[in-house]
Amino acid sequence: MTQITNPQPDPLVPSTSPDVDTILGEAANLPFQYEVLTGTTDVIQGGGGGLAAVPGGAAAPICGTSFIETAGVNATTLAAPVAGAPAAGGNDGLEITIVDNSGHAHTVTAPANTIVPAHHLITFNGTRGSFVSLVARNGVWIPLASAGVTIT
Repeated sequence: MTQITNPQPDPLVPSTSPDVDTILGEAANLPFQYEVLTGTTDVIQGGGGGLAAVPGGAAAPICGTSFIETAGVNATTLAAPVAGAPAAGGNDGLEITIVDNSGHAHTVTAPANTIVPAHHLITFNGTRGSFVSLVARNGVWIPLASAGVTIT
């Protein structure tokens, strides 16, 4: 089961703003979204949020923070990022941070060669607080920082 939680606390553009449904307003709030994963085979969305549909644009961007809080091991999956600017439906420049908040040897599997340099698997060492931060660029995930994970 994946539990998606709305932006917390206090998004930059509140729900009462006339800009909340605009691409600009949603883009401002996007990095502050998070999700709590409690299943055994969750799909990472980084908060499940996305920019409003852009005519001819791609699927919702993946961005935000994912907390893995499964009572056992969670074999999660992460889609390849969409190349291109977020305003055009892409993921370029958007960041996602994945955090082990339960202390298990979780895995994150992405499509082949989509984690730089030419990897597809992130394995957590089973220590609560282990994390990886990735940024999207041209259809691949580039690791920015990590602790307690192995990328292969």
